[in-house]
Amino acid sequence: MVTEYVGLVDTDRDELRERIAEAQDRFDQLIRTASPHDRPRGMDWTVAQVGAHMVTIVQRYGSIARTGGFRMADRSGIPSLNDDELQSVSGSLPEIADRIRELEPEMSDFFDTVSGHGQVLPFHGGVSIDGITTQTNWLGELLLHGEDIARAVGRPWEISERDMLLVARGLMQIAPGFVRPGSCPGDGIRTIFLVPGARPYFMHLHDDTVDARARRSDDRADAVLRLPASTLTRMLYQRIGPLTAARRGLLIVGGRRPWRALKVQSCIERV
Repeated sequence: MVTEYVGLVDTDRDELRERIAEAQDRFDQLIRTASPHDRPRGMDWTVAQVGAHMVTIVQRYGSIARTGGFRMADRSGIPSLNDDELQSVSGSLPEIADRIRELEPEMSDFFDTVSGHGQVLPFHGGVSIDGITTQTNWLGELLLHGEDIARAVGRPWEISERDMLLVARGLMQIAPGFVRPGSCPGDGIRTIFLVPGARPYFMHLHDDTVDARARRSDDRADAVLRLPASTLTRMLYQRIGPLTAARRGLLIVGGRRPWRALKVQSCIERV
């Protein structure tokens, strides 16, 4: 089945295969030499727990490949699910890295199989995602948790804007499952995102859901935001707030009620 979903940006399996492989290699090299007891600033997990979490993510992909599903959570239950699944993973960081490496071929085969699928694959929050988002989600896990570990051990960790743009594409698709109940009643908030290298994208948060799609000529927004993909992705992941986003290139460049842009983050659960 070929998806009709028009994403924030276009990509394909060939590009994602290459970018995921590079990110996997970087993550593998980093975690094998990290200290397991270091703790990334602002996180409850240690480096060892971040690594264990990555094992559980790969196991979820294996479960989807074999059974068509995995243990999912509602919009607010992911932190509890993650903590619960951590209990099943143990070992040193090199052993954790080996476990991820052992599971990667099955996941890669799964990505090859579903890359052209439409929004038919199950995900947290009761949403369905397409084959591209299954891959960009894993890319985001590698890059952002790699960043967590690198920060904890004081090492550099670069993430390209293109990689962040691909991750943001997936976040736009899963967003409907992660709107905080009661946060955007009635007509809600309409936002247009202008991101270099991407389609102009329209997001309408309302009635405990969100419509996210390519902008149409007749769309009217409360706020028009211009920002780098890295800033958008970190905002959607709740890793930075509006003030830090402004320091990282976020500009409000239009809209009927631009001050409402400050409420967008508060409407979305942390993914």
